[in-house]
Amino acid sequence: MRNSRWAGAAIAAATILLLGGCAATPVSDAATSPPATSAPVLDTALRAELEAALDEGFAASGMPGVIIGVWIPGEDEWVSERGVADVDTGEPIGRVNQQKIGSITKTIVSTVMLQVIGEGEFDVSLDDTLDRWYPDFPEASNITVRMLLNHSSGTGEAGRAQVDRICAAPHAVPAPDELIAVGAATPRADFAPGEGFEYANTNYFLLGGILEQVTGDDLATLIHDRITEPFGMDRSRFAPDGEVTAPLTHGYSGFCPELGAVVDTVDWSNGESWAGGAMVSTLDDLHAWGEALGEGAGVTPELQIARYADVAAISTGAAYGLGTGIEFDVETGCITSVSHAGAEPGYGTNLAYYPMTGAVVAMLGNGDGGTGDASTQVLQALAPLLGPVLKGSPTEPCDAPWG
Repeated sequence: MRNSRWAGAAIAAATILLLGGCAATPVSDAATSPPATSAPVLDTALRAELEAALDEGFAASGMPGVIIGVWIPGEDEWVSERGVADVDTGEPIGRVNQQKIGSITKTIVSTVMLQVIGEGEFDVSLDDTLDRWYPDFPEASNITVRMLLNHSSGTGEAGRAQVDRICAAPHAVPAPDELIAVGAATPRADFAPGEGFEYANTNYFLLGGILEQVTGDDLATLIHDRITEPFGMDRSRFAPDGEVTAPLTHGYSGFCPELGAVVDTVDWSNGESWAGGAMVSTLDDLHAWGEALGEGAGVTPELQIARYADVAAISTGAAYGLGTGIEFDVETGCITSVSHAGAEPGYGTNLAYYPMTGAVVAMLGNGDGGTGDASTQVLQALAPLLGPVLKGSPTEPCDAPWG
């Protein structure tokens, strides 16, 4: 996470910037079920304001295209797009287009891990230490599965070195063990395992390796059988090869100036991201996943509590649970948002579920601005309008997780 433009992108990937506001505080219980709504929230006036804000944010982002969807139970959706999916042909961006979604993958891999832990059939728990599977990894006897999930292990992020590898060989698909070896050689954060926060893809490379060893299945099969198929995500795939299928959205990156000021990354691999960010998806599939994630996605109630209680603080106003960025209401301890963002070369994505209202927001863009956070310009423009109506205003302590 040090010394690179990629570091800022990875931090952004930890928690969606459309949220923000509440200090990060641990909770033992999560949010209540969404309340029934009366008057429409997404009324004509708000929709007009959202369209104007999207114009503003899109112009500021510099991305060729962006599409965003807002879904509130009992209301008509708001889906709006700007710009193009392909700058050469001028094809407009659309909701059926598939693209790379980066670190939103972590919400999926973490869910698979929690499902596996909760089933009892497999020999793995949150408190198992890494040395069971990777005895030579630094601090392996002190790092637990829980710490890998919430990025509190202290494992260092490769940062600039990762970008350099991508720029040197954008079509390469390194083996997972190669990625883990790079993580092992990367200097650790300056805290002991479990005593801080360092967002690092290596945590999820290790989780992916553990899942494959424990279950005997490859990660692509686990994700297909446990996530994309049961939740109807027909246009989503775990894709280390980076292949996206038409209709698709091209990505435009400034990460590798030696390759050109802006490079089309649509045919680049996702190999360097593997279990930390190799999914491809669409707007509607992210909507489906946001709902499933909010409803538990096959995770036991006990592990749902752990998912949102076992947090590592990122900074004031932000925390990371077991695979998701989370936000709490300080007064009540209620969770007001569950989220993640993703940044792959040429692409930016965001997904959030709001347990107080049951709403889902998904956004996909096809530019990184050379920093990985171009899409945050769109979120910053929309946040003042969407945040207050989606997060809700809990007044009583929440006494049970949803799900």
